[in-house]
Amino acid sequence: MKADKYLQALTKCIDNSKIRTEVMKEYQNHIEDCKNALMKCGMNEEEAEEEAVRQMGDPKEAGGEMNRLYRNVIDFNMALWFLGCVIVFLLLRQMWEFEIPEFILEYTGGALLIYGFILSAWEKHNDLELYYVHAKDWGSAGAGAMNNSGFILSIGVALMASSMERGVWIALSAAAAQIVLRSYIQMLNNKRETELLWEIGVADTIINYKGKGTFRGKQRKIKTNEEEIQPGTPIIIIFFDGAKPVVARA
Repeated sequence: MKADKYLQALTKCIDNSKIRTEVMKEYQNHIEDCKNALMKCGMNEEEAEEEAVRQMGDPKEAGGEMNRLYRNVIDFNMALWFLGCVIVFLLLRQMWEFEIPEFILEYTGGALLIYGFILSAWEKHNDLELYYVHAKDWGSAGAGAMNNSGFILSIGVALMASSMERGVWIALSAAAAQIVLRSYIQMLNNKRETELLWEIGVADTIINYKGKGTFRGKQRKIKTNEEEIQPGTPIIIIFFDGAKPVVARA
């Protein structure tokens, strides 16, 4: 088996995209070191590569073991950030007296909670960092605005907290719901990535920073870090940038 085929079979078994890249580099280096050592012992390059790959063991078994060691589905980071923000806003809520009717505060807080959960799912689907900046015009100073669903959710909880006890219960319930939601989204992302990684398809449009291609009979939005790819070109998915597959010429 060639090294590239071995690495493709290995990494296809690993759900965690960040760990997948690290494992691929580590195994690639091991194969290269072993190959060079065998060539110094008299083997030609092709024989040395095949023997180095053979010594690495079964790729599916190795990939499965790495996946068990490094699988990361449950997402606590956003929930912890959210709870930290809640503490601050609940304290401020108890210090300030609003002249706004309580039912308006509760409806507004409820709307923010709904928006916060939708935003949280979108953030996880696109694999965004905990703190990120979104801007329509990156060239203009101040065009970016910090976005974070935990911040939005914490404001919603504070507005609904007519008392500290009520705020704590709402916050804990929202944190638990957020963990479940983001973990479910992560599971879907993992499933999509392991199914599509290294799949070969065809470009339907010109592909540069964006484009479309067909894989397994379904058209998908894709991008490439290579030079522009023309329609009809065979392409292969080499990794994912958030939710979007990144392709290269097959």
